Amino acid sequence: MKKRLSLYLGIGFIYSFCCYYWIFYTLYKFGEMNIALTISLSLLFIVSVDIFQFGGVYLLQKIYNFNIYMFPISWISMEYLREFFPFDGFPWYPIGTTVVHIPLFKYLLAFVGVYGVGLLMMYVFIAFKSKKQSIIVLSILLTLGAVSYFYKEHAKSFYQDKKSLIKVAVIQPDIKENIKLNYIQFEKESLVYFPLLEKAISQKSNLVVLPESAFPFLYSDYEDPVRELFMYYISKNEASKIGFVVGLVDIRYKNNKPLPTNSAYSFYNGNMIDYYSKIKLLPFGEYMPYPFKFAKRFFEAINGIDFVPGKSQKPINVEIDNKIYKAAVPICFELDFSSYVRTLAKHSDFIINLTNDDWFGPTLEPYEHNDQAIARAIENGAYLIRANNSGISAIISPLGEEKTLGVGKKGVLTGYIKPYKINTPFDMYGYKPLILVILGANIFYFYKFWAFRKRHQNI
Repeated sequence: MKKRLSLYLGIGFIYSFCCYYWIFYTLYKFGEMNIALTISLSLLFIVSVDIFQFGGVYLLQKIYNFNIYMFPISWISMEYLREFFPFDGFPWYPIGTTVVHIPLFKYLLAFVGVYGVGLLMMYVFIAFKSKKQSIIVLSILLTLGAVSYFYKEHAKSFYQDKKSLIKVAVIQPDIKENIKLNYIQFEKESLVYFPLLEKAISQKSNLVVLPESAFPFLYSDYEDPVRELFMYYISKNEASKIGFVVGLVDIRYKNNKPLPTNSAYSFYNGNMIDYYSKIKLLPFGEYMPYPFKFAKRFFEAINGIDFVPGKSQKPINVEIDNKIYKAAVPICFELDFSSYVRTLAKHSDFIINLTNDDWFGPTLEPYEHNDQAIARAIENGAYLIRANNSGISAIISPLGEEKTLGVGKKGVLTGYIKPYKINTPFDMYGYKPLILVILGANIFYFYKFWAFRKRHQNI
């Protein structure tokens, strides 16, 4: 048993390292830590996730007597629990996310979500081990392919009406994170936004979206000159009917203690009309989770101060040409929470994701993050607008088709969205069917197990 546990955790460590190696880059590049402390914290984090995911799978498989057909149930159960643990949840890139690269079958996300697709993928992989099962699996795949095709055609017909189109402009400034961490340099570099804003306005856009923590000023710093310039641009006559959504940091105080928030603000005609403050904070980037609290004083990027989560999980009002729309605005890491985004987008017309992936430099993180954006668009049957400081910015359709501005590019990405959603099965039922399947599989397994045991006791 010890050898088997070591095997699970060993494979899990390699898997976790490949998934989360970019944490090392962030801590070392922006944390101003020495190499030994950076390696120690990175390994501690990777081992924590490894123990939770692979240790949890091992314990469940031990209960199931290491039955190969229960392995997908064990794996997906632990993936789903990562929406809530460890820390406040860390559901980075579940295995089902890879389906966004598989034509046709990616539309299954609209039915069962990323964890349901992951379960199907794992059972397909296991079933191909025998010829008899392969024939059954091929029949099931053909059925699922037909379902996906009919869903695709339904969605295309739903969106083929060209009325109510909204022209969107996404601004990607590509301001490097080392500059953003220096207030004076960031203030100078942020001037790059204004010719891009001018371009977006001149192209007769209806909605202009800027990325997470776009400017150096705090929202409440009304006398900041860059803030005044931004307010001037969005108050111009040419911009009077344009909606603007921008990510800004603000700090409130309670008993002289700073309480910074990472928020998205909606502006119209020069006035702030609504905002949303991020609730699901990024470990290490916005706060130090237990048991890493001691490292706050070493991590210069957050200056020893934890961000505080918002209190209201709600869409924001976005006004365009005197008409109000509802937009779900998951900020950065929140996009990875499939269940959370579903709840946030439930009564929304479209989704806006504000993020800044320059934290993670030349790694796979921006591409993995964008894959999850595609998954959220398909799951919720909604257009998703993604404003990323350094790329990938994207305008993604409910069928996962996207128009993008790549990593390291500066510019304005324009495209059209429709401000209404398809009511997908996932949107309506979430993961309730998946939970029922997991419970049903457990009931069936233990019924068969005890029936087998009883039969042999009677012999």
